[in-house]
Amino acid sequence: MITKMPESSGRNVGFLIHGKLTDEDYKEILIPALDEAIEKHEKINILFKMEGFRGWTAHAAWDDLVSWPKIRAVDKTAIVFDGKWDEFMSWLFKSYALISHIEMKFFHDDRTDEAWEWLKGE
Repeated sequence: MITKMPESSGRNVGFLIHGKLTDEDYKEILIPALDEAIEKHEKINILFKMEGFRGWTAHAAWDDLVSWPKIRAVDKTAIVFDGKWDEFMSWLFKSYALISHIEMKFFHDDRTDEAWEWLKGE
């Protein structure tokens, strides 16, 4: 399940991801919100807050997100994680950061405010 965070503003868009991410979450919430932000701001920053994240369904959108044609509009991504974050997820996001132009930083969930500050450049 994914929801847009109320702290989102301007070119900084945040999402709370809880449980298992589905293809519908991606198509109905994530991509429309990102498209709207890009339409208004051209370059955006994204915050993903993972709470009780249990991965993706078999048909989920990770491959689509990686190949999302507007990914070049993303400057920075903050990943906020809870204690259930594992080494594979860190490896996955770090590997993606290495092959993309996106600046990426990880924060423990008790540092969410700091993640927003970093994202906004404050």
